[in-house]
Amino acid sequence: MVPHGIFGLGWGEVVSIVTLAVVVANYVKSGISNAAHETNRKDMQDLNDKLMDFKLSVSKLTSLLTQLNKDSEALAKRVDRHDNDLERIKIDIAQIKEKIGVDKDEHTY
Repeated sequence: MVPHGIFGLGWGEVVSIVTLAVVVANYVKSGISNAAHETNRKDMQDLNDKLMDFKLSVSKLTSLLTQLNKDSEALAKRVDRHDNDLERIKIDIAQIKEKIGVDKDEHTY
C-alpha cells in the first residue's frame, strides 16, 4: 500500500501541484512586476519631460526678468537725467525772470 499525502493524492503528485502553483504564481508576479515597472518608467519619463519643459520656462523667465531689469535701470537713468534737466531749466527760468524783473507769483512752474 502506498501512503497517501493530501486529498488522496500521492506525495509526488502533491509536490508537482505545489511546484506548478509556485511557477504560475511567479509568472503572474513577474508579469505584474514588469507591467508596474513599465508604467513607472513611462510615468518617470513623462515627469522628466515636464520637468525639462519647466526648466526651459524658468530659463526663459529668468532671461526675460534680466532683460526687464536692464531696461528698468536704463529707464531710471533716463528719468534721472530728465529730472536733472528740468531742475536746470527751472533754475534758468528763475534766473531769466530775475534778470527781466518778472514777479515770481505770476507764473509758477
